[in-house]
Amino acid sequence: MIDSICSYLNLQHVGYGWATLILMIGISLATYLALNCSSILCCFKTGDEVVPPFLALPAILFALFVSALATDVWQKHQQAKDALIKETAAIRSLFLLSHQLSFNGILLKDATVSYVNAVTSKEWDAMINGEPETKNSALPELEFLDSVIVKMGGDLKLSEYNAMRLNASLETIRLSRLQRLALASDPISVSKWSACLTLAVLTLVTMGFVHIRRPKAMIISMALTVLCVVATINSLSKNRSPYIGAAAVSIKPFSETFNVLNKPEFE
Repeated sequence: MIDSICSYLNLQHVGYGWATLILMIGISLATYLALNCSSILCCFKTGDEVVPPFLALPAILFALFVSALATDVWQKHQQAKDALIKETAAIRSLFLLSHQLSFNGILLKDATVSYVNAVTSKEWDAMINGEPETKNSALPELEFLDSVIVKMGGDLKLSEYNAMRLNASLETIRLSRLQRLALASDPISVSKWSACLTLAVLTLVTMGFVHIRRPKAMIISMALTVLCVVATINSLSKNRSPYIGAAAVSIKPFSETFNVLNKPEFE
């Protein structure tokens, strides 16, 4: 059910913070009213209490799922950083190589500059905003760069070493670009988020049953549980993509390298 709600509300795009807060407050109020104001569940108050150690079962499961979710989040961030570093290094290699080639070097530099400008001005913003229709904004410039390098590869005057450098740089750019586009458009499965929310709800309800004979303690315990769950889910949700949130991968190293290499002293 929670899985369907997450998909219906498009929480993959808007985030899970506010949805988690509303869900947990609603469940806590419903649990409190059911356990303290409902005649159906009065039998729980007349019987034996639920022993506190029982709370450990849903709480541990919730912690395990949150750990798995956090691992996915930070692993994607690391992969995104690696892709950006490799793409930046390949761009740097093409820039430096263009200064060693006469007329073809000018064409190579112009094609590389066009690709970098397309990434920084169009494609990166599309990745941040989650716009699949514009995520290939830099593809025409990449194809032009590919055609220039292929043309240069057919030049008999080009040394085998430089030809290998050109091909390796181009393949690195292609693979790194595909990796960052995949990371930007392939979010963590909604089933993992819904599993964490489901276990958080079970933990909250269990907290109510453990304190069924102590209404004031029930309120305090459930309030603290809600705060802990919301803080955890909200923190992970804000970083659900490597390109959003406080720990987002920045394009700054990419653009700074381009600006440095484009200075007159590198001409």
